[in-house]
Amino acid sequence: MTIEANTARQPAGGLRPFRFSRLWRRPPLLVHVTIFALAIIVPALLFSAFLILRFSQQQADIAEEQVAEAAEILSDTIDRELSTMITMARVLAASPAIDSGDLADFNARTRSALAATSPSDALLIDPDLRIVADTRRDGIGEPEASAETAMAEAVFQTRQPLVSDVFHSDRSNDFVFHVAVPVIRDDRVVYALAVTRSAKDLGSFVARRNLPATWSAVVVDRQHHRVVAALATGGKLRENRDVDFTNPSIDLSLGELERDDLIKADFTSTLSGWTTLVAVPDAVIGQPITRSWWLLIFAVLLLLGFSAGMAALFGRRLVEPIAALAHQADAIGKGRPAHPVGTSIAEIGDVSRVLAQASRERREAEEQSRFLMREMTHRAKNQYALIAAIARRAAKESANTTEFLDTLSEALNSLARSADLLAGRGWESVPLAELVASQLKAFGAADAGQFVIAGPPLQLNPTAAQTIGLALHELATNAAKYGALSVPDGHVSIHWSAGERFELTWREIDGPPVQAPKRSGFGTLVVQKMTARGLGGSVDMDFAPSGVVWTLHCPVDTVTAR
Repeated sequence: MTIEANTARQPAGGLRPFRFSRLWRRPPLLVHVTIFALAIIVPALLFSAFLILRFSQQQADIAEEQVAEAAEILSDTIDRELSTMITMARVLAASPAIDSGDLADFNARTRSALAATSPSDALLIDPDLRIVADTRRDGIGEPEASAETAMAEAVFQTRQPLVSDVFHSDRSNDFVFHVAVPVIRDDRVVYALAVTRSAKDLGSFVARRNLPATWSAVVVDRQHHRVVAALATGGKLRENRDVDFTNPSIDLSLGELERDDLIKADFTSTLSGWTTLVAVPDAVIGQPITRSWWLLIFAVLLLLGFSAGMAALFGRRLVEPIAALAHQADAIGKGRPAHPVGTSIAEIGDVSRVLAQASRERREAEEQSRFLMREMTHRAKNQYALIAAIARRAAKESANTTEFLDTLSEALNSLARSADLLAGRGWESVPLAELVASQLKAFGAADAGQFVIAGPPLQLNPTAAQTIGLALHELATNAAKYGALSVPDGHVSIHWSAGERFELTWREIDGPPVQAPKRSGFGTLVVQKMTARGLGGSVDMDFAPSGVVWTLHCPVDTVTAR
């Protein structure tokens, strides 16, 4: 079978190709940091935009109030001038010359009085609507239909002061208006006194009001004729005569600044009935708002740039140690040394130190495992050698196969119990008291009446545990067959000491009379020769009539665990 090699080239350095799907499912840390920065900045920016919107609405409301207030103020200014003219007309109407009938003298005095004030004329009209006195000429005119006589007729009817609309005067060839007051004598209106004035004179009074640049104002009469129009430039209102008289427009009063988006307000005078209109381009009021929006846009760009820079900076400070942690974990996985990562971030440093400690512990555990494997191999070889020796001795000392199998089985069981104790402690050591209890458990070691066990705490090494365990098993087997453990009243005393030398004594008490064996069997071989040779010591075996006494003497270092 032919196996085709995969010739597809892998990305250099083992890096996976970039895919947006993977970026979407598991974005890198830098993306998370950027999103975190935006999560902090965007609400602040949205709140700033909300404040600007609120500021815009407030500015619009304030602008409307200011425009309405300006219209009322300009209307009041013109009303004050009209009130002054009415007062002056009333003063002239009270002249004694009218009572004496000397209209020529009245005409002369009125002409002199008006010359000291703003340029104006005065007319005295009788009930027949004849002009009986005119400061522009002498003599009595014929009845004629004119704006003055029409206003005089209204005064005769209402007996109240009246303000006319603006009209074109043929006599002065100018747009004028007049105020008319009744001349009352003996509760009769004997004359109507009209004071005429040019409409453009009101422009100077309007110009006294200081308004912001590009503000405009137009005053129209009851017939919607232009009274005065003005445009604010340089903080002052200046008359704008380009506004049409018969069809005045507040938009046209702005001249080159004519706009569709205007903030307008009007105010109608109760004295004259004239209406004052004030307008300002919305863009003028919106300039601070526009500046605020541009400032917000600039702040947004600045904050976004700053946030992106800080996210990149701190993201790199986070990414680099985290990448180092990944390399550290990879080294641990491959069994290489993993050194701590140098970082100023406490949490990453803690994780790195834990990983480094885990790396050290893993290497130590691996070394320990290798050591244990070598030790287990060594001990297994020793076990095999011991078992082989036991098998050879048992075969040599056994009379038949059955005896050989029984002897070998008991010996292997003893070794297995010792091995279980050692395995539970990592094949390092086993307490002598536990070894004695384990080996004698099958012979009733739990019965305190037959066994007396005493001695200081002592940890045996694996070789000593197996050798002494096998000897104790053979001694107990022999005692159960022929010695103290074969009768109910018999018992065994086992005690040991560990001074300069280790000494272990097995003493049987109250058993049947003891006789020395006529021949040495496998058990005698184990408890005497194999034990003494295995521990580098000596064994004393006394077959006293009162009971067997077995004593082991050997150096302490050969039995204790290191």
